[in-house]
Parts: sequence; C-alpha cells; structure tokens
Amino acid sequence: MKKKILSLTLALAMGFSLTACGGSESGAKSTDTPAAENTSTAEGGSFDEKYNWSFSTTYATGSVVVEMYQKFAELANEYTDGAVTINVFPDGTVASEDDALAQVSSGELEFCGTGSAPIWTYSPEDLWIIAPFLITDEDTYYNVYNSDYWMNIRNSWATDHNVLDLCGPFYRGMRTLVSTEEVRSVDDVKNLKLRMNSNAMWNAAWQALGCTTVTIPLGELYTSIQTGVVSSCENPLSESGKLNIPEIAKYVIPTDHAVEASGIFMSNSLFESLPQNYQDAIRKAGEDAMDQCAPLIADEEAEWLKAYQDAGAELVTDLDLDSFKTASEEFWKQEFATEWTNISYEDAMALIEECSK
Repeated sequence: MKKKILSLTLALAMGFSLTACGGSESGAKSTDTPAAENTSTAEGGSFDEKYNWSFSTTYATGSVVVEMYQKFAELANEYTDGAVTINVFPDGTVASEDDALAQVSSGELEFCGTGSAPIWTYSPEDLWIIAPFLITDEDTYYNVYNSDYWMNIRNSWATDHNVLDLCGPFYRGMRTLVSTEEVRSVDDVKNLKLRMNSNAMWNAAWQALGCTTVTIPLGELYTSIQTGVVSSCENPLSESGKLNIPEIAKYVIPTDHAVEASGIFMSNSLFESLPQNYQDAIRKAGEDAMDQCAPLIADEEAEWLKAYQDAGAELVTDLDLDSFKTASEEFWKQEFATEWTNISYEDAMALIEECSK
C-alpha cells in the first residue's frame, strides 16, 4: 500500500514532538507496523498451535464494517493455514460496545470491533480528534491518528489497558446532518432540535452553535422526528438510512463534521503471547481486510445519498461550512484550556494543518 510520510516538529510542554503524519492514498491507512508473509514459511516457523477466538461488535449484520470484520476472520484463518479461527458476533449479541471493550481490557474477550470508544474511555484529554468541525476529511484524520503524537496515545491503550489497536482506523463515513428543516449556514441551527447520543462533548459542541440537543436512543429516532420531538440528527448516512430516516427527512446537509472510523481491538496480552509469525499473520489479515473493504464504503455512502434523494430529500449544495468552523473555535479553545489538556490548541491546530497536506 502506497504510503506518504509527513513530518512535523513542534515544541510541547510535555516534552515530546508531534511527528510523522502518515497515511495512504486510498483504502485503509496502515500504521508503521511490520507486515507479515501470508504463508507458514514466514519467519518464526509453522502454524502448529490452534486457536479459537471470539470477536464482538455492535455494528449491524450486512454493514460494510461487519463485512470487513468477517473478511479479517477469513484472512486470519487463511494466513495461518487454518490455525486461527475467529468467530465474529455482530449486532451486540455478545456485549454492548462499552462492555466488549472492558472485556477485552480484562482479557475475558479476545477481540472487539468499535469506533472511537477507546478514545472516550482511555484518552478524554485528547477528544479533540473527533470534535465536530475540527477535522472534516478522511485523509487528515488518518494522518493525525497515525502521527507520532497519536501513536503514543494508542500505545498507551495497549500498555496501560491491555487494548491493542491492531491496524489503525477503518473509515466508515462522515457524520452528516439530516433534517426536516432547511440549514444552509450556522445561523440556521439556532434552536434546531437535534437528536444526539449521550456523548457530553458532542452535545456541548452543538449547543455552543445554538442547537437544542435531545438525547434519544437510535431506536427511537424515527418516531422522535416523525412526532417533532426533534427535527434533525447527525450520523453517517448509512446509519440514519438503515433507520428509515429517508422517509421523513427533507434535507441532507453535508456538514461532514466528524470522521467515523472503526477499528480492530485485541487483548494485548494475548497478542504478545503469540509466536511472531502468528502476530504478523493476524496483523496482516486486519490490514488486508481493511484495504479490500475500503472501496465498499464509498459505494455505500453514494447509495444512501441516492436513497435520500429518491425519497424526496434535497441535498444542500450551497452550505456555508466555514461559518460552522468559525463559530466552533471558541468552544475548541475552551475545551483545550479545560478538558483537552495533553496538548495546546496551537500545537493541535499545527498538527492538523501539517497532516492535511
């Protein structure tokens, strides 16, 4: 996979530099980890030991991200000559997102597939990476996430919490505003009744723009919009689409205000207990699964946008996105001063700027 390496040197009060924004031009963006040969002739010997592991995710059966997890299981089995069997359980049938992460951390579960849960759980001082309107494109997100600054954070999940980020992020869509009310600039979201999850930071970010946020479970989103409890939601189009929101939405507003990415998270103690050839094969299986499934995401996004338009929703093509970013700056600065305290606002912005090149 073709890679580009960017470098950045910033003086930080914490005493380390922000360097090496990295990513690839297409597909999944891999980290700077060693790749493996996919046969038993790889250095480290043959695959004699058999393993049978479980993989929990709350993502839905039939979604591209679950297809990626299933492809990972298939390739892990192939690359280890059948020695590794990974059983993928989607739809939250094994555990909720938080519980699955906790079980991986405790060693009760081998794998979980989730999105930004490790950031919320283990690195709240660095939630800026998923703040609305701060990073608004896939490539910049990947490059920041694979920078030296974030590699230090991700490594701490493994060493301090036993949660190994096996292959980095898998893009699954931009969070996009969908509404029954017209929105063309930040002025139009004043008092907009917006459905949100229970995430405190995301609620605060939208409230800072003037929205009235209402915490509602996803399963109640359709009826809540239908009955006027809320007039809008912000999710990847695939997520809101599967909840039948195209039937009642009038506008798709391409705010693309946060990148949604999922990952493969593994018990670090289990990973470290494996022979090197198993480690290499499993990591390569994850990277290859992400690469093979990445093109499907673009197709999925395009299909759901068409589904919205076919149902009568208007795609807002003259959105003043800069007005949202400008209006969000004071919120970001306040959060960096009080909550996102591992890095200064200025250094984070410089890292984002460098990683956007």
